[in-house]
Amino acid sequence: MKKSMTAVAACLIAGMVSAQIVSQNIVGYQTIDMPTGYRDYTSTFIPVGSDGTAIRLGDITPVNFSGEFGDTIQFFNLNGSGSVSATVTYYDGYGWCDAYTLDILDDMTLPVGTGMFVYSSQTDVSFMVAGEVLTDSFQLNVASGYTVVGNSSPVAITLGDIVPSNFSGENGDTAQFFSATGSGSVVTTVTYYDGYGWCDAYTLDLLDTMVLNPGDSFFAYCSQSGASFTFPAVL
Repeated sequence: MKKSMTAVAACLIAGMVSAQIVSQNIVGYQTIDMPTGYRDYTSTFIPVGSDGTAIRLGDITPVNFSGEFGDTIQFFNLNGSGSVSATVTYYDGYGWCDAYTLDILDDMTLPVGTGMFVYSSQTDVSFMVAGEVLTDSFQLNVASGYTVVGNSSPVAITLGDIVPSNFSGENGDTAQFFSATGSGSVVTTVTYYDGYGWCDAYTLDLLDTMVLNPGDSFFAYCSQSGASFTFPAVL
């Protein structure tokens, strides 16, 4: 375990993300900076002692992010409709809650690899997430339609590390990446071709080496049922 623990710590430092591994069970925390504006994001740790299939909202602690500022996270319906299933915000001393009813939602979970749409109104916003490192590979099954998909590991991976199924440019399937500046604009649209790899949906330039840092996510459109994305083991 100590060898694995060291590997995780080294990857986190290499990824220029503030983190610390604090036990031999590969339990730790990581701080990820957020832009002012919009970002697709996913949690990078699973709940301690869990079966590794879900991420938990309450394991994320934000800084300079509050309902008092109008900051929100939107979760999309997992049926692929593209509709918002929940809008949440955060209050210090209270926790994560529904932005409208103020019902506490700290125990809200999502399938690991599922992302969320963050709006931050302030500067110097960060999310500190704590929990256990999911070291094994995992598969995210998605419905036809729209899903936010992301790197739920505390280490950087490449787009080429993600293996899709029933997802292809031949069917018009795409993954959109939003600007890191928080503008909300789409900067890259990618697709996938078997035997070729991930590529720009318009120029067909290969993008397998495109880096997804911890928490980075994309907005996927899947035209087929039975689509999935398999993420690599991180150790």
